[in-house]
Amino acid sequence: MTGGASRAVAGLALRRTWKGAVAIALANVLVTVTAVQGYVAAYPNPADRVTLAESIGANPGLIALFGETRELETVAGFTEWRVVLLLAIVGAVWALLAATRVLRGEEESGRAEILLAGQLTRPGATVAALGGVAGSLLLMISVTTIGLVLGTGSELGAGRAALLALTIGSTAAAMLGVGALTSQLADTRRRATGLGAAVLAASYLVRVVADSTPDARWLQWTTPLGWLELAHPLTEPLVLAALLPYLLGLALSVLAVELVRVRDTGAGILSGSGGRRARTVGLNSPIGLAGRLSAGPALAWAVGLGVFGMLIGLIARTAAEAMADSRDGEILGQLGIDGSGARAYVGVAFVFLTLALATAAAGQVSATREEEAAGRLDTLLMLPVGRGHWLAGRLAVALGLLTLGAASATLGTWAAGSVTGLGVASADLLAAGLNVLPAAVFILGVGTLLHGFVPRLAIPLTYALVVGSFLLEVVGSTVDLPEAVLNLSVLHHVAPAPAVEPDWASAGVMVALGVLLALAGILALGRRDVEPA
Repeated sequence: MTGGASRAVAGLALRRTWKGAVAIALANVLVTVTAVQGYVAAYPNPADRVTLAESIGANPGLIALFGETRELETVAGFTEWRVVLLLAIVGAVWALLAATRVLRGEEESGRAEILLAGQLTRPGATVAALGGVAGSLLLMISVTTIGLVLGTGSELGAGRAALLALTIGSTAAAMLGVGALTSQLADTRRRATGLGAAVLAASYLVRVVADSTPDARWLQWTTPLGWLELAHPLTEPLVLAALLPYLLGLALSVLAVELVRVRDTGAGILSGSGGRRARTVGLNSPIGLAGRLSAGPALAWAVGLGVFGMLIGLIARTAAEAMADSRDGEILGQLGIDGSGARAYVGVAFVFLTLALATAAAGQVSATREEEAAGRLDTLLMLPVGRGHWLAGRLAVALGLLTLGAASATLGTWAAGSVTGLGVASADLLAAGLNVLPAAVFILGVGTLLHGFVPRLAIPLTYALVVGSFLLEVVGSTVDLPEAVLNLSVLHHVAPAPAVEPDWASAGVMVALGVLLALAGILALGRRDVEPA
């Protein structure tokens, strides 16, 4: 009986996560194959490849953003540098969302209690759910391997293609364990995902410091994203570094199962116990409640993006000097940036800031939908609170969070740049900071529209828009995609300021569309039934 229930839980978790795993795998194949083909087409001459390797290999700024380089004069070395870090982060986000969905999400919705009413224990249910997600991860790695073998042919070879797929999936395995652990620490899926995202962001920042500071290279051994670089699957494979994230994910999953035994159903380890004085600040209005619920994630985002901005300000001048008299301008030209120097480097960095804020906007859509899915919206609607008033308050808080994140990153860049002599005017940095917001506003509007019309698809489709836009930019910078295809990417409509002047007309259109779509979503919410998970 118990064995059958465990298989049912594992099967349900697999069913809910395998489609996302296959989508990630296909994206892995697409990006890698286009990177290989683009490199062969752009640099057929060995002399050009050597020049490219010397140029990028001597630039600490590009290494900080894209990762450590090795054997860039070869197809394998360039492909490794171009795709491993980026694709691993995408897979890590999927794994974190999948883990918190099948663990804390099921418990938060109350469905876990139905399963536990039978003979299945909470540790057994946790192991089964994690086994289902692990099955999806294995599927992702398998599909990626098959696709790489078929798509790259002799350029990589079957052995290196398999090792590349295994390495790309390693960070996802680690974040699967992180998601399992945070699902025990936090009492809601939103908080569990936020804690996991903070871990991933901290890992990225530690990697940036390790890659940009020669004396701090040892820090690579302290973070899963550092292990990712040490693995070098296509050049000088280090199997231990490739396996460490899997061991970490397994250890964290075991710890999560043990923590299940010491907490109550529905509670989180960090949620504390009774006996504390009631805190009612912000509970007198929907917007106050939304602000209170978002305070923790907002602070974490602000601090993380502020640190990111400071790192950019600290290394931008060094990167600019390395770009002088090199072919880096050609590389940046693929990103729509003309020239080199500190402005060009900050422009590249702020493209990543735009992506981070777009992801944060998708996270706000997810939090809004989860309020409805978990049944908490029903409680609010029993009070004199309208649906439109509630959703408008959530959107206002979301805009505030996005603005705070952009301001924090811009301020960090300005503060560090003032010390290092960045050479970018404060007004230009301010304009660049404002320039990253319209894409996030548009994503927020699209997600709100989806929440209004197709609530159960709002979260996956919003994240798919963000990831799809990112992948189109990565592929488009390698091969010449038609402009009509590139226009499908939200990021394609954001000018890389301050490297170039912001396109305020395009920014205005995105903001206007985002507002209109959000209004349509608010109206749609008022005309449909409340839908639980």
